[in-house]
Amino acid sequence: MRKMSNLLAPILVAASVSVQADVVGGTVEASYWHAGLSGDATIGSDTVDAEDDLDFGKDSFFEIAASIEHPVPVIPNVRLKYTALDQTESGNLSSSFDGVSGSIDTNFDLTHYGAVFYYEILDNWVSIDLGLDIRKFDGQLKISDGTNKSITEIDETLPLGYLAAEFAMPFTDMALGAEISAISYSGNSIHDAKIRLRQGISLAFIELGYRQLGIKLDDVSDLDVDMDFSGVYFATGIDF
Repeated sequence: MRKMSNLLAPILVAASVSVQADVVGGTVEASYWHAGLSGDATIGSDTVDAEDDLDFGKDSFFEIAASIEHPVPVIPNVRLKYTALDQTESGNLSSSFDGVSGSIDTNFDLTHYGAVFYYEILDNWVSIDLGLDIRKFDGQLKISDGTNKSITEIDETLPLGYLAAEFAMPFTDMALGAEISAISYSGNSIHDAKIRLRQGISLAFIELGYRQLGIKLDDVSDLDVDMDFSGVYFATGIDF
């Protein structure tokens, strides 16, 4: 009996590790986002357009993220993210905006980090995740002509609703997915939406998609903002 136990022990350990690998997993990934800023900002009767007046065009932005999924039903899965979203451009204002005019430099910073707490409510060839996306924004809209400055701080922690869905294409390692995080309150709103195509390569994956991050601020420090970053992105990482 002892000899039989000795023979079975490594098999049982291997089976236990295999089961854990099937029910506990996660991802680590990095993405490159080529996006352009559009929209406008208003103070009183003064309005500037991000493209026409501030001369914003497409730029490169980066995000890193990691997630962990587990089998405990009452505890949500977690995804951590950091998005560097900071762009500075030079333009020319023919009319005054909040006391700023002429040759200007503009910085729009929506850099943020946070965590998504979510549950898998469906997990087979179609998967659906539902949860809460908590984001901390630490940025600004700053317009300067060298003498005068217009500065609005964007320093908020917001709870966004989160929904994601993915369709695994039969007989392939490809999947088509979409996700959105959004909140709307007191005339303000934020949404972050993407659609993607993912190709698995063993434990690694590559992903190509389109993303839009929109922000609408109503009377924040006397400023109204209605702008969005949108464009294609590429991501790669490990799915374990």
